[in-house]
Formats: sequence, C-alpha cells, structure tokens
Amino acid sequence: MLRMGAIVLTLIGLTGLGCATSFSPEMIRAEIVRQRGEDPLSVFEFTLGRFTTLLLQGVLAVEGEQELPFAGLQELQLAVYEAPSDAGPALDVTLIPVRGWERVVQIHDASRSGTILVRSAGADVADLVVVGASARQVVYGRLSGRLSRELPAALGEVLREGGPDEVRRVLTKLTEDES
Repeated sequence: MLRMGAIVLTLIGLTGLGCATSFSPEMIRAEIVRQRGEDPLSVFEFTLGRFTTLLLQGVLAVEGEQELPFAGLQELQLAVYEAPSDAGPALDVTLIPVRGWERVVQIHDASRSGTILVRSAGADVADLVVVGASARQVVYGRLSGRLSRELPAALGEVLREGGPDEVRRVLTKLTEDES
C-alpha cells in the first residue's frame, strides 16, 4: 500500500511539471492583444541556440566585458514588441498567469511593469524569463542553461533601475556580441 502511495505521488508530481506556464514570444504577443485589444505594431524576435551561445560565451570570456553573470547560458530567446498604442499606462505584465515558476522580481506602476521568473535545477537556475513593459514597448527574454543564481537578482536590478529599455539593451548586446 505504501508503495502504491509513492507511485501516485510521483505521478502527481510529474503531471504538475507539465502544468508550468509555457513562455514564448507567441504567448507574450497574445498577452499584448489580450490587454490592448490589438496586435503589436512591430515585432523583433531572435533565438540563439545551444551552439551559438557556446560561441558567444567564448567571445564574452575573451572580451572581458561581460556585465551580467551569463555563464552557463545555452539558449536565449529575445522578443521586442512595439505596443499598439503608447497612450495610457504601461502593459501590466504582472497580470500574466504563472504556474510552475518562482516569481523573483515584480514591479508595476503607471509607466512600467516587469517580472522575472525562474525554474531551478539543483543549485543552478535552469530557466529564467524576464518580461518588461513601458507604454510603448514590451521586452521578453528567456534564458536557459545552467545559469548563475546571481543572474535573476542582477537582471532584476537592471529592470528596476533602467526599466524595459535597459533590459532590451542588455539582452540585445548578447545577440550583437554573437556576430
């Protein structure tokens, strides 16, 4: 009987893993439409896969200009959307329903909003999502790999101090260093 209970608990745990919110550029675009009622005016989406991020890590190590602890990065998704209307308050990304992620940063006021979410693997961060919004733009980034535990706090500071524009600059710099 005890063994059957352990099996049931394991199955429930595995089922719960599949229930985590699935973040993607498409999901963020749908949230913009849900909150603003219109598609974004412009879209920039970029994905760096495992091989490209390995090359990028080599470039960052040689240049010595790494501003944030991006060691262990294996994949990066970046999307920047121009909001359909810059009138009124910023899109509220804190309203995005979240399951299976730990919310480590959340900011919201009339001019901007932002959130940073993580999923851990042992001592490392396995997945990190950052979403920031102002009245005119929404920035989405998803970083995967064996990321430093320091990265969420460092990106949180970027989000608090510089807002979505600074998050975009930091993540875009990663894609530019790749070339």
